[in-house]
Formats: sequence, C-alpha cells, structure tokens
Amino acid sequence: MQKTYKKKTMEPHRLTSMLLTLACAIVILGIGYLVIVESGKKVLEKERTLEESNYENTSSNIFYGKIDEDIELFPWNYYPEGQPAGNMKEFPRFLSQMEWYWDFDEEMKRAQDWYLYSLIGWAGGVHEEDVWEWYSQRQKNIMDSMVMAEDSPVGPLFFYQDSLDFGEKQYEVRVACSYWNIVSFTCMEDRNGQERDRKAWEEGKDRLVEVLETSEEELAEYFSYMMRLRNEEAVSIFDTERGEYVKTYLTALRWLEGILQGKSHVFYYVPEDDKEAVLRWLDAMEEEEANAAVFEGKKAAGADEISEEYSVLQKGAGQPSYSYQIVDLKDVILLLMQGEQTLGLYYDPISQSFCGYNFFYEY
Repeated sequence: MQKTYKKKTMEPHRLTSMLLTLACAIVILGIGYLVIVESGKKVLEKERTLEESNYENTSSNIFYGKIDEDIELFPWNYYPEGQPAGNMKEFPRFLSQMEWYWDFDEEMKRAQDWYLYSLIGWAGGVHEEDVWEWYSQRQKNIMDSMVMAEDSPVGPLFFYQDSLDFGEKQYEVRVACSYWNIVSFTCMEDRNGQERDRKAWEEGKDRLVEVLETSEEELAEYFSYMMRLRNEEAVSIFDTERGEYVKTYLTALRWLEGILQGKSHVFYYVPEDDKEAVLRWLDAMEEEEANAAVFEGKKAAGADEISEEYSVLQKGAGQPSYSYQIVDLKDVILLLMQGEQTLGLYYDPISQSFCGYNFFYEY
C-alpha cells in the first residue's frame, strides 16, 4: 500500500512563541547596548553617568551633561580635608626657572604669590596691587596658606582656597599646584548661595555654544597653547627681545577673553610685547617639533632624506582633534576640551565669563 505523507506546517502557537522570543532578544540586546554606551559617559575619573540635558547637539563634536551635586575632579579629589593651612615643610616651586633671581625661599614665595595675584586680579576685574593690598591687610599670603597632599598619583600636590571681596563682590579662589606647575586655577564670583537664575544661566550657556560653533579655529590654537604649557610646565617664558619673563597663564586668561568677546584679533587683551613674546615662543616650539619629526622620519626611512610617505603622514599631525563637553555643575559650567589630552575650562554663565582652567592628567 502506498503511504501518503502530510506536509508539515508550523503550529500557530509555536510561530507566536518564536516571534516573542526574537522580540525579547532584540529588546534585551538593545537595552544592554544603551547601558554600555551610557555607562561610558563619565566626567573623567568619576564613576558617574551624565544626566541628559534639554539641549540637542548643535554640532557633531559638542555634547552636554549635568550634575547638580557637588563633586571634586582631579586634582581636587586629593585635597587633604582637615589639614591645617600652612602646616607643611615644602611649597611649590613653579618659578624655579627664575631661581637665580632670589637668594632665599621667601623671595621665591613672594614672586609666586604675585604671579597668582595677577591671575586673581584679571579674573576679579581689579589690579594685582589691589589683590596684594587685600592680603596685606589680613597679614597673610597664598604660599604660606597652602595644604599639601603627598599621596597623589602624580606626586605632591599643593592646594589653596579662600574667599576674597573686592568692592561689593566676593570671589571664591581655588589654586592647585604640583611642584613645577599650576595645575588648576579658578577665581569665580561667589553669589552666597543664591538660587541659580535659570534664565541668565541658559542665556550664558547659549552664548558659550555660539562661541564654540564660530571660533573653532581660535579655540584649537588656544587648546594647543595650553597643552604646550602643561607639557613643558611653562608657567613663564623668557622673552629674549626684552630680557623679561612673561606670565603665560595670565596671557592664557587674556587670550581666552578675546575669543569669548569675538575680537577679530584674539590677542586683543594681551599687551603687545607679551603677544610678540608668546608668538615667538610658539614658533620656536613648532620648529623644534618639526625638526624632531624630520629626524624621526630619516630614522624610519633609513636614509639621509625623509621619505615622502612619512612626510605626508606628518602633515597635520600636530592639529588637535577634540570634542567639547559642556557639563552643568552646581554653580558653574565645566567645558571639557577632550582629545589625546583633556583641558577643562570653567565658565560662569551668569556673568558670561571664563573664570579658570583645570589640567587633567592620565595615570
């Protein structure tokens, strides 16, 4: 007898079960991917996911985040709480290249105080002599009021923080130094715990975004300058034309203000002599890097002439490639310029002004 076979068909409930299983798998994978991506968005060392803000990205390299609680980023996460000010055997020596100018530690301390007075004066809108007078009246100074942390991954760190008043305004000053550099500086108007003016905050933030969108080339040059200062620990540079030293971080604050104000000449607020000295120093640094690149190219080519391929690769090698991250902190905005290295700029959206910088070290 010839057997007949029925063509097998999948039962409806099995088909439904498979579709549900597939849908669940897609959902689980999608959620897992989002969790991994979001968990990777942190403010540097802090294990915190940035809260998404109401802004949409206006550019492919501008991102946003918000943290409403007080947090401490490097180097301030190593601040030695409870240690009495001035109770330390050492002090930073970031003007060590000028050491032959003074015979005693006290003279170096005084020079370094004046250096910081100039930064505070610019940020607070007063002369450095006014800052010196404020400290003199209170019979104190910065160098002798620091606290020291020895357990930092980058070596000893020195910290100073205080509230200063000029006229009717108060300013919160925070300084963090390594032995040879000023790692972090802020001088920000202290509004005594007043509730944030939301409208003014958003207006100031909009202005910052506009600057980022319209001044990318100028900010790229500024980023490169600051990274050179960090890597060279060049708190000051010697101007051979005048035989004088230039305060590089004061120049940096002035330069940044020119960018913020949209000046056609970004060195608008930098004295002409200092501007020329900085430009000569930058040219010398670029020439030194170019010579090093040629030397390495010859080594790579094994010949007296640099290979054409290596030359092409070196073109634009020094051009910074970075993204902006605008992070709303409790009382200030932290603008992160992130590339191979990271530069933090503190921006007060209420007064629409930059009020300091912060270097972040990889370790």
